[in-house]
Amino acid sequence: MRMTDRPTIGFEGDTPHLATRRRVLPCGLPVVVHRDPSSPQVCVSVWYRVGSSDERADRTGFAHLFEHLFKSSPERLGGHHYEVLRRAGASDANASTSVDRTAYHEVVPAHQLDLALWLESDRMGYFARDFDAARLVTQQSVVRAERRQRYEDVPYGPERFAVALALYPEGHPLRHLTIGRHDDIQAATVADVLTFYRTWYVPANATLVIAGDVPPDLDARVDRFFGRFPASRRPVRPVPPAVTRAAQAADRVVDPFAALGRIHRAWLGPVAFGDAEPELDLVTAAWTAVGTGAIWRRLVYDAPLAQRVSAWTTNGRLGGEVHVAVDLRSGVDPAAVRAILDEECQRGVDDRAIARAITRREAGAIWGLTGLARRAGLIQRSMLYRDEPDGLAIELARYRRVTPERVRGAIATWLAPERQVEVETVAAARARPAAAPSATVPASAPSAP
Repeated sequence: MRMTDRPTIGFEGDTPHLATRRRVLPCGLPVVVHRDPSSPQVCVSVWYRVGSSDERADRTGFAHLFEHLFKSSPERLGGHHYEVLRRAGASDANASTSVDRTAYHEVVPAHQLDLALWLESDRMGYFARDFDAARLVTQQSVVRAERRQRYEDVPYGPERFAVALALYPEGHPLRHLTIGRHDDIQAATVADVLTFYRTWYVPANATLVIAGDVPPDLDARVDRFFGRFPASRRPVRPVPPAVTRAAQAADRVVDPFAALGRIHRAWLGPVAFGDAEPELDLVTAAWTAVGTGAIWRRLVYDAPLAQRVSAWTTNGRLGGEVHVAVDLRSGVDPAAVRAILDEECQRGVDDRAIARAITRREAGAIWGLTGLARRAGLIQRSMLYRDEPDGLAIELARYRRVTPERVRGAIATWLAPERQVEVETVAAARARPAAAPSATVPASAPSAP
């Protein structure tokens, strides 16, 4: 099957669709191609359906550790993975781990497509051949240093752990952050790594997306690098009991790195592509839009009680979260901020604010199409959660169906006061003696979740 000359982005009415072609190799690997001859580059993206939600309870942080390990030997490549790509003229290359997937991508000049395919097929099929204890020890040290630098020894680091502990019960895989616990990272063995690789990194558990100026013989090139892998099956992912109520109501942490206090509220939310996902995303965008958002305006401009407000949602296969964080001005009484947050959560969002948020989301989606990696990411996310490549059209259609009534229903269902957790961060220099019990999360506790 050869590539056709159909448009890169087609329209059905006013709904854009990313033109894609999909096939599945005999080894079980799905391959999705998005052709764009206007670009002299090509993006090769591989997502594996494994993240921190798939880890053993005593091996937290393992998926992220594996991301660091999952590279071919520099001796065989002729240098470090990213060094090889830089020499080839790559404009972008990265890897990341979330609760649901581990992702790798590189954007290279179109004539370097074979290099990108070789790099991804080499680690998919031959990682175990060169892996040894020395590499494990090195990356354990790197990942633990990353935890200290990005999660512990930074402002509001303790808060991130405290929010997860408040939302999820003991034993739930989302109770710990993707970075994992120090003790679990250090306890990983070579046997653990190879078992994880052979379980989760089989071709059937991955998706290969190729976007850009692909050649007419693309299928033959993909077959050359991936076609000889043995047949595989997608492993069954663990699914814990659904969490319907947060584990606890409130907490208080003293942060030695924070200069300002913070009120952070969170609620459990819907799964990815679930009902109310776009509605809650629009609520958080409307609440905190600079200049027009109701919470932003009342706390930053009118009062003013806050230095900054932010709100966001996350959604995955096991559930989602809704967050609102308010950085307090010095000397502000947190009770005054809580009162305004309570009022706005009960008031909801006015219709014009929702309309503006929909427009911004749609504009952002269209703007994101300028990058090949962004397009590949849209396709990958849709494949991950829906097994359907046209994520752009799906996302836009869901946002266009949002109505004020649906927004009010989502707020009533998901953001009820009894579902809320709150973590107050107190700057260590301004910590007040607390009559009520308080929790202090040490910034560098080696066994912190």
